[in-house]
Amino acid sequence: MTRNEASDAWGEERRDGYYSSITDMMIGLLFLFIIMLMYFALQLRTTTEQLITAEQTRNELLEKVATYLRERDVHADIDVSAGVLRLPDQILFEKGRDQPKPQGLAALNVLANGLAIHLPCYSFRARVPRPVYCAGRPHHVEAIFIEGHTDSDPIKPNARLRDNWDLSVARASNTYRIVSAARPDLSEFMSSGPNGRAPRQIFSVAGYADQRPVAPGSDETAMERNRRIDVRIIMAGPEPLD
Repeated sequence: MTRNEASDAWGEERRDGYYSSITDMMIGLLFLFIIMLMYFALQLRTTTEQLITAEQTRNELLEKVATYLRERDVHADIDVSAGVLRLPDQILFEKGRDQPKPQGLAALNVLANGLAIHLPCYSFRARVPRPVYCAGRPHHVEAIFIEGHTDSDPIKPNARLRDNWDLSVARASNTYRIVSAARPDLSEFMSSGPNGRAPRQIFSVAGYADQRPVAPGSDETAMERNRRIDVRIIMAGPEPLD
């Protein structure tokens, strides 16, 4: 073999080794990518399953409270997609007023009892363990918003209420005050257990005036549906995976 032939053979061998190394590296990177893709797909599947089961738990709680109200002749609707227990205005307030009428006061007392009876299995209480019959539910309530909604008719302003924004907030606040006065133990319910993150009370209020109607149109039927109190339940999100 001549020197040139030996040199060519050695160069070809080096190129083959170089290409083999590149190929091995690419295969290794592809294998690593596949492993990472499988890991993230598993995370996504687990998170999705947790969200679905959390929604099922929320719907279960909503149905239990609504059933409690209906059995006591208090009309209540459920909006499953929004996670809302809906109390129509006609049983709670006079049009344009923020103080409930006697029928509304009685209905809110029933609501307070329904929440106090069923929340222990879906939330936490300071210094009070969960009842043994709760069957270790993996999901719990993060927050409950009591929301006031009005129709689009402007109110007659007074010293306390300037517009529908004030009216909706006042109705939500008064609803919470009445409910918590009827069952003071509701203020003990927290968003996490004693060994979790800093616990927070789960109840809050919000007012939306006429900005979130549930019925289109301006006829009286639509107006009545849009005047309402919504009890919106927010479930805690999935715990991060290790």
